[in-house]
Amino acid sequence: MFFRIELASATSVYRQVGEQIKYAIATGALAPGDRLPPIRDVAAQTRVNRNTIAKAYSELEREGVIFSRPGQGSFVADGGSSIQKQQRVRILEGIVRDLYVQAFHFQITNDELRSIVERVENQFSREQQP
Repeated sequence: MFFRIELASATSVYRQVGEQIKYAIATGALAPGDRLPPIRDVAAQTRVNRNTIAKAYSELEREGVIFSRPGQGSFVADGGSSIQKQQRVRILEGIVRDLYVQAFHFQITNDELRSIVERVENQFSREQQP
């Protein structure tokens, strides 16, 4: 798995790593039971401190996205998040609210934002593996 880190991004590095893993799972590039690359390898590839990558893995494990086996590594978990659906909806509402705030500051109209979301949705649909 190849990670791309944007150091100039407002999103922290550990969140970027976590989101890229979640995206790979959502598109089918990673399936339940697949082993994630070792923290040391990801840190070397991204040139990021191992503790930062460990934090990303720890967050994903806390969310129920992955699980770890001592001495064997981290793996994609079966099923979805362990967070209750109502809480997941609230989290997503916050993300969407942040998106609209950011669009406002970037002077992106609601119509332009809908077009962007549609474009990303179409790309996501194409990337999902059957």
